[in-house]
Amino acid sequence: MFRILLLALISTLLSLPKQVSAQRNELSFTTENDAFLLQYHDAYYTNGLMFQFSRAAASKKYKKIQSLEIGQQIYTPVNKEIIPIKGIDRPYSGYLYLKFQETRFFQNNGFLRWSASLGLVGKQSGGESLQNSYHSLFKYKKFQGWKYQVNDATTFNLGILLAPATWQPTQGFKAVPIIKANWGNAFVNAGAGAMFALGIFEKNQSSALFNARVYKGDGGFEQEKEWFIYAQPEWTWQQYNATLQGVKNAPAGNAILADPLPWVFQQSVGLCYAKKAISFKAAWVYQSRETKTQVGTQQYLSLQFNYRF
Repeated sequence: MFRILLLALISTLLSLPKQVSAQRNELSFTTENDAFLLQYHDAYYTNGLMFQFSRAAASKKYKKIQSLEIGQQIYTPVNKEIIPIKGIDRPYSGYLYLKFQETRFFQNNGFLRWSASLGLVGKQSGGESLQNSYHSLFKYKKFQGWKYQVNDATTFNLGILLAPATWQPTQGFKAVPIIKANWGNAFVNAGAGAMFALGIFEKNQSSALFNARVYKGDGGFEQEKEWFIYAQPEWTWQQYNATLQGVKNAPAGNAILADPLPWVFQQSVGLCYAKKAISFKAAWVYQSRETKTQVGTQQYLSLQFNYRF
């Protein structure tokens, strides 16, 4: 059924009117799930859904894009049963959030992105009910340990991401170093990595690689389309993670919690296509263990569809 829906959505996007001029607004839908890899593995970061509206904002000095995103992420252990309790190698948690972010692009092809988000963890995040619903729909076995999930709490977080410059030795290859950090009662971390792209692509301020193909006024496109592969390795230092530890000063109740490992490595490899009003990205994501109790690493597939108007 998922394949049929996916083909229908792609067909709809491809049949949309092909606008010649640049568009100021963009709607984006991202779905992430380990089940998409068809490996019969359902654990850790097991599902994510994100909806985003972006708009090119007025600015005389630089290009600026403002976005509003609502998302939900679901985390579970590898074992669907609850006996023994120590089999819960990664805490159960849902995370529901609303995030505002602004990206400013500079003349040297670098950019700065900051964000602020409000969120919910625990039963009130809807993670348990959503997972049980689609497991029932597709006749999947349900996880039995949600009563041990992270307790209800409200979160607030600030984030910053900086790409100071771009190294582009040839027309068809570029590397963009990235530094990022998050602070709040949901996540406290910092990381560094790089984005590598190979193929046909625009400058960062116009590229679907960074969801930047919206413009106020005339667009700054140099290519008829973008079509490239990309890779993004990154290391993240974790000081706090509410989906593992719960929210600070919130009662733990009967939740089974875990401390984060100080370092997490993540590798994404994907492809991107963009032309006029539409774009599509698909990426395989590998992530090392988030906590020392975690039995193994995780992999999932991320799919993103964008429509500009």
